[in-house]
Formats: sequence, C-alpha cells, structure tokens
Amino acid sequence: MEHLVGRIHAKNYLYFTKDELDAKGTGHNKPLYIIVRCKDCTIGNVLVDNNLAVNVLLKHVLDEMPVDYMYMLPNTMTAKAYDCSPKQVVGAIEIELFIDSQMFLVILQVMDIHQSYNMLLGRPWIHVAGVMVSSLHQCMKYIVNGILVTVKAEETMAMIQNMTVPYIETEGRKDENFYAFEIINIEWVQKNTILRKMVISKVARMTVKYLLKT
Repeated sequence: MEHLVGRIHAKNYLYFTKDELDAKGTGHNKPLYIIVRCKDCTIGNVLVDNNLAVNVLLKHVLDEMPVDYMYMLPNTMTAKAYDCSPKQVVGAIEIELFIDSQMFLVILQVMDIHQSYNMLLGRPWIHVAGVMVSSLHQCMKYIVNGILVTVKAEETMAMIQNMTVPYIETEGRKDENFYAFEIINIEWVQKNTILRKMVISKVARMTVKYLLKT
C-alpha cells in the first residue's frame, strides 16, 4: 500500500533533469523570459523570477494591450528597487493572461518605467499558480488537472511558433534593469517632522557595485 501511495504522489512532483539542459549546459546565466497572450495579442520579453516580490506591467506596454484602463485601481504603493530608489506605482490591474493553454488571473502593478522586459512575474504569481521555475533549464513547469505543462523560454518558443497575431516587443534599454523590487507603503508625515536618513548597508553597496559591473 505504501508503494502505491508513493507512486500516486509522485505524479504531482515537479522536477528538472540534466537531459532538459540545452547545449550550453550550466554555462550560462540567462534569466527566464517567456511569451504570454492577452486576448488577441502576444507579449514577449516577460521575465519570470522567483527572487522578485512583485508582479510588474510597464505602462507603455499596457497602452498597446487590448485592456480597458477603467479596470485599473488606484494604488498608493511605491516599489523600491535594489538601490533603494523609489519607483512610483501608477495603479494595479487584474489581467487574464494565457501561458501555453492555461489562463491565469494576474494582479500586476503598473509602473511608468522602461526596462528590458515588458512584464515581470514574481513570487505573487508563481506561488499562487504553483509554478516551478528554472532559469538554468530555461523553462518552467506547472500541473493542470493532473497534466504536466512545460513552458520553454521565449527564444525557444519563437523558433517553433508562427507569430501571426500582434506581438508586443520591449522598447526598454538593456542597461536599465531593476531585477529586485520590494513593495513598500507610503507614509504621510506631518510638516516639520525630522526623518531619519536612510542608511544603505555595506552588503547592499557591494551588491550594487557588482551588478553595475556585469
């Protein structure tokens, strides 16, 4: 009986194997970009990263998507980048995104910035969707109705798909990456109140210097 139960549970396991690596093997440091669909348009350069604490949609990308702005809710949040610089959130919007054949309802923080990605899917989506992400294997996996779905990286998908629908590409510069966001609340401070100056730790400074060199 224990052996049978083990076999049943094993069907819901998500894992990656060495056979799924590409020709470069472990000799790359590429992030994972995928392609998603929203209604009748396809959106490329969607960054998926389990280290990020927010889902982000760039405002200029939203302008090109078949989504009504009336559904965007006001947001009093601020996104803090890895260098502690504040990035204002325009609002929050819930959008139906198709990844492979599965539809996901994703709440995205809309930001008026230009990045090397169009959309950023972080832990808020990854955890809810139950997705296993591997930038090393350049793919992600999830289970729907007992069926394993594997989604390959964008560059792999582009070679096997015929993009006959509107395709949204990024307009951002490659040197404008904010790969670490933290959502913080805005606090109202009374006039003439003295605020403590923010102190950046030595570890944070070293991290920023390293990222700027790469």
